[in-house]
Amino acid sequence: MKKEKTKLLKKLLYVLIAIIIIAGIAVGCTLKFNFSLAYDDSNRIEVYLGKDYSKSDIESIAKEAFGTNNVLVQKIEFFNDSVAVTVREQNDEQLENFVNKLNEKYETELEKDDLTIVKIPHYRGRDIMERYFVPILISAIIIIIYELIRYRKIGKIKVLAKVLLWPLVIEAVYLSLIAITRLPISYYTLPLGIILAVITLTVVTYKNEKRLVEYNRKRKNA
Repeated sequence: MKKEKTKLLKKLLYVLIAIIIIAGIAVGCTLKFNFSLAYDDSNRIEVYLGKDYSKSDIESIAKEAFGTNNVLVQKIEFFNDSVAVTVREQNDEQLENFVNKLNEKYETELEKDDLTIVKIPHYRGRDIMERYFVPILISAIIIIIYELIRYRKIGKIKVLAKVLLWPLVIEAVYLSLIAITRLPISYYTLPLGIILAVITLTVVTYKNEKRLVEYNRKRKNA
């Protein structure tokens, strides 16, 4: 009875995983992924204030001037007298409002022409992944070779299938959930995906180790 219940739960889990992945593919193909401001089409507005400033104050001013909470404030120089504000879009009126608020806050005499606007293009998924590709590939090859050597007694095909399949399934579920929930892809998306893959491989290795111990015990008692 317990085994049948376990099998049923496994089947339900597999069905749920399949539904999530299919839904994720559908959303990803129709609506695409949602990228954070750092990775999406945006405008970087650079301004030289000539005096010390607070990032929180600049962020507050930018949110009010551009009418959005989605702004990114970065320091440009070591001396803390230049700042860059990134927004998705802006118009002349908002830029004038931004400059006026800066002048009011920091007692400067800035004009709209003093702003430097740089268009930031949208990052592609493969561009984000590029820097991680070689380390991940090398690590994957080493792990696969180790697993095949260490657990060859319990079946190389089974070991290889699980080592390759489960990390891919977990990553597919992870990306599907990001697509479905419309969570923005940010600096933390890929590292978190790598952590999930590592955890999955750890669980697979732990189970393989248990099977190997059981296999050796049965052979010893035979």
